[in-house]
Parts: sequence; C-alpha cells; structure tokens
Amino acid sequence: MYLIQTMYRTWSSSRSPAFTLIEILVVIGIVVILLGLLIPAIGMMTASARATRSMSNMRSFGAAFGTFAAQRKDRIPWEGEKNIAGIANNLAEPNFWANALGPLVDSDRYADLVDDAYREQHDVASWSDPNTVWADPSAMSESGTPWEFGESGESGVKRQFWFSYVMNIRLNNSFLIKLGLPDTHRTLMSHAHVGKADRTIFMVELRSKPQELPPNDPHFTRNLDRSQCSWKRLAARHFEGGHLLFADGHTELALNREVTTNAQGSRDPLTPDGDWNTEKFIFDPQGPARN
Repeated sequence: MYLIQTMYRTWSSSRSPAFTLIEILVVIGIVVILLGLLIPAIGMMTASARATRSMSNMRSFGAAFGTFAAQRKDRIPWEGEKNIAGIANNLAEPNFWANALGPLVDSDRYADLVDDAYREQHDVASWSDPNTVWADPSAMSESGTPWEFGESGESGVKRQFWFSYVMNIRLNNSFLIKLGLPDTHRTLMSHAHVGKADRTIFMVELRSKPQELPPNDPHFTRNLDRSQCSWKRLAARHFEGGHLLFADGHTELALNREVTTNAQGSRDPLTPDGDWNTEKFIFDPQGPARN
C-alpha cells in the first residue's frame, strides 16, 4: 500500500497543470485566424478549377468550329433565331450550331439531347450531367431549373434547353442583313468574311442568372433564355468576367465591364451611334456593332 501511495504522489506531481482559460481562448483565436485564411483560399482554388473547366469546354467548341469549317468549305454554323419562340426552329435545322457542333465535341446533336430527355421525361443532359461539355460547372439558373418550351409530356416535363456557351448572334445574321436576306435564311458566312480572326468573337459564355451582375448594371434585366447572344449577356461569374472564343480558335477570360464598354468608352446602351466593336473585341465583322 505504501508503494502504491508513493507512486501516486510521484505521478500526480509530474502531471502538467491544466490549461488556463486564457490559454484556451488564445488557441481558439489562432484556429479562427487560420480558418479565416484557409477558407477563402479553398474557395479561390475551387473557383479557379471551375473557370479552368469552363475554358476547356469552350476550347472544345473552338476545335469543333475548325472541323466544321474543314468539312463545309470554310463555312461556320448558323447561330439560330433570336428568341425562345424560335428554339424549335433552331433545333430542326442541321446547321444550327448546337446540332452541327454536338457530334464534334463527343456529344449528340442538341436536338437529339432535347428529344431524348423529353421522351424519357427528365432534365436535358446539358443541365443534369455534371461532366457535360455544354455546361459551365459554376452556372446555375435563378430558378434552379433549365429553360423550358413547348407542351408538357406525360409526366409534366416540357422540352428543355440549357446553354453555358452560345454562338455570337452578330455573325451569320448580320451577314444575311447585309445581303438583304431574312435572318431565317440558311446561307452561311465563311471565315473569309472575318477580317480580324484574333479579335472576332465566335462564342460567348452566357450569363446564367441576373445576379451575376449588380442590380444597377445596364444589362441586369436581360432575358437569358437564349441559344445565342452578344456582349449584352456575357457571363460575370468567373472573377467578374466570362470566357470568349475567337475566330482564330483561342479563348480568353475577359472582364464583363470591359467587353460591355463600347468604342466611345460608355456602357450605356443608349449611347448615340454606340459601337461595341472595339480595339480588343469584334462582335460584328460586317460593320459597327450597334446596340
């Protein structure tokens, strides 16, 4: 018994004293500071990874434009009709960019993706597949659903579409206007009509919801249910900017504010004779890019 008591006193005297309240608070403070540094860094890494993935998708479309041109005597696909009312007409046209380029980016014609989803009554693959080339992993609609059109199917699901990347509307359509033809005509312009390929924009990363821009932005209220667009609907979700694909095949991330500033130095859509063809970005190779 004496031996046990001696051992206990020795063990008790050798123990470190307990942490004081101040020491615990200091440790907690250090942990909070480290978390404050770590969490933004992780968020930045995640955002960068998503932006890189989105740029990679757009590069795939750039290669597809080149393949299409090689197969079609240097022509480019048709960007489609402007409003959601024309989406059915777009999907019925083989040269509509999403139909023409789909098989060239290891996917299906977009019309087939839409029909498959409607027949099986589920969301279109460009929305629901996290690995699809059609969608930016950072893009999410305000409603949390893809765009719908047409009549409902037997389970209540309508036909759907969802694009993160769309063709620049100021290409074939402006070319047709110059020829005096309606924008529903299927004449396709060629690369020969693009004078400055390193500045002429073929595809735009589309804004997925208004909140990518501040409410006072002149383009905040633009409708986004499009399969083509110009500078007015450029994304701002990647470090306040969006990706652009140029006629020479290169892609870059550009600030939304810079792309939406016209040659007169204004972002006002009502700028008199405002021209959104600038020294860095050309939307309309046929002439001034008016609002």
